[in-house]
Amino acid sequence: MAIVGYGTETFLYINGLGTKHEMKLSDCISLLPVDRKLPLNILANILKHDVDFAISILCAQNIAAQLRISATDAKNLAISAWNAQWDFILLGALFNCNTVCNIQCDKALEEIDSSARMNITNYKLHGVFSEPYYLTLEDEIWIASYYSNARALLDNSSYKTAVHSMATFRWHTVPRVQLAIIWSGIEALFDVSAELNFRISLYGALFLSDNDKKTTKKWFDNIKKLYGARSSAVHGGNIKGDEKKLVMRSANLLNQLIRKCAEKNTLPDVDTLLFGS
Repeated sequence: MAIVGYGTETFLYINGLGTKHEMKLSDCISLLPVDRKLPLNILANILKHDVDFAISILCAQNIAAQLRISATDAKNLAISAWNAQWDFILLGALFNCNTVCNIQCDKALEEIDSSARMNITNYKLHGVFSEPYYLTLEDEIWIASYYSNARALLDNSSYKTAVHSMATFRWHTVPRVQLAIIWSGIEALFDVSAELNFRISLYGALFLSDNDKKTTKKWFDNIKKLYGARSSAVHGGNIKGDEKKLVMRSANLLNQLIRKCAEKNTLPDVDTLLFGS
């Protein structure tokens, strides 16, 4: 990944996620909508290398949002922009969509002209061709309420692993591999070393159900079945059921766990789940 710093403001253009309204994600980062396509006639003059121009063409159609990052000077701007890559990864994990950023610019997409400085940050095209997921009003309310919690939880390596697993499992095309990645994220959230199927099913059910017995039982049965598919995938066994559906159900489980962690502002704690606070 190549991130640069010029001046005190920069923009990362996002594929795979769209928004209609500006939202503040932190003191120096905001998520902004875009209202036009990349101007390819201008890009031809800005980007001097054929590969960079080709990347911009491929990305142009599905850019639906941008991150605006500000800082006091160019050095801090480069650092903040580098760290902001976790924001679009986190957004992809929270809203179960395939987000990627391949382009950085010193101007908002709507303001690009021949004086713009543009940089290709990523030559891997994961997510470029995914239809953008547009945030709903409910999503925007969730971000306003809990995004700062999710961002802070990234300091925890277990949560970071879960988020990265959720955001990247689509980069692979084999369902068995996708299941292995997703479940590595789920397992990272629980401090379990024995009786994995039973314990993860129990702890996950308790964490998601908020002590409602009927909901707990449903979650327990669901997670237990999905964990069985995970075990078959990892150990080369015969997977029962539609592999693609099992992948998406497992991804939905990880997504809900990641969001629940942000809503509770904590990772699952086994003792609290079993014995109360």
